[in-house]
Amino acid sequence: MVPKDAGAAGATSLVKKSAATKLSERASLNSSTTSKRTLASLFTYSGILPFLFFPCYRLFTGSSTFLAFDIQTLLMAYSAVIVSFVAGIHWGVFLFRQCSLNLFLHSNMIALLSWVSLLSTLLWGVAILLFCFVHLLWIDTVLVRQQLLEPWFYRLRVHASVMALLSLVSYAVIAL
Repeated sequence: MVPKDAGAAGATSLVKKSAATKLSERASLNSSTTSKRTLASLFTYSGILPFLFFPCYRLFTGSSTFLAFDIQTLLMAYSAVIVSFVAGIHWGVFLFRQCSLNLFLHSNMIALLSWVSLLSTLLWGVAILLFCFVHLLWIDTVLVRQQLLEPWFYRLRVHASVMALLSLVSYAVIAL
């Protein structure tokens, strides 16, 4: 027979263990979220570097080539790739979450439109890419309002988008 106090102590032990387990799980989740934020920030801000580099290189050297490649082509192609990455994020949201927007349609149209920018003149290409970045940011605004996108990721996207927009406009002004 188990003494009455032993049963109570056992139950208290289970409650404490359960609370400790919850704290451990919460700490693990926070650690995972922190590392996810850190990695996303690292990749995003590293991804901004080419946007900063190409206009500055053109401005300070006067050269339109970098390592035998046309800087305009490098910047436009890089921009189209980044637009496609972000469109891919939206496609992923479409697959796993309910949203008021048809993200499947939006993401594919924007990715294809960014490709069209590569076939255009500098001014048309920049205008198309500016539209793409602004449109993607508008979608992100809708997603964060519907709680389908984390606020910290939205802020990161705003910073990156502003830098990309300024870079493209700066390059167009410098190159003309």
